[in-house]
Amino acid sequence: MSQNVKKSKPDPQRDGIRFCVLFALFTVLIFAALYVAEKRLVVPLNRHLAWMAEKCLWLVGVPASSTGPVVSMASFAVEIKNNCNAIYEIGLYAAAVWAYPASVRDHLRGTVMGAVVLYGVNLLRILTLLALGLLAPAWFGPTHLYAWQLIFLLVVAVCWLGWIARVRPGG
Repeated sequence: MSQNVKKSKPDPQRDGIRFCVLFALFTVLIFAALYVAEKRLVVPLNRHLAWMAEKCLWLVGVPASSTGPVVSMASFAVEIKNNCNAIYEIGLYAAAVWAYPASVRDHLRGTVMGAVVLYGVNLLRILTLLALGLLAPAWFGPTHLYAWQLIFLLVVAVCWLGWIARVRPGG
């Protein structure tokens, strides 16, 4: 005796609501975890990014130094703060990845690959802002507050959409 198993039709509205609810939940959980782990994760990340920026600058022949989260060159210095380290953007990206239906393996792979890309883009962001601060200080503020914020959010969106294209059935 066989049973007729009726396959449910995809419901885009229900799927969209499910995604939004999960995305909101994961975002709150990730941001709360980052807040709790600030001294153990975020502060060391800021120091690490300053150190990496210093090493990159030396690689291209620009004398620089870093002390904690501060990177200094000649007549310009910046402090890498919590909103300059990409940790919250990575958290937002990870929340979107985990809210989207996929296998645990795809979620893990997408999270790691996206975090690596966003880390690299953030390091590039820091280096370009240091160069602007040294060479064109008037452009530092607007570029930091507006241009890189927009660019970074676009990179987050492109990473997520690229990941979806890879894991989506038939994609």
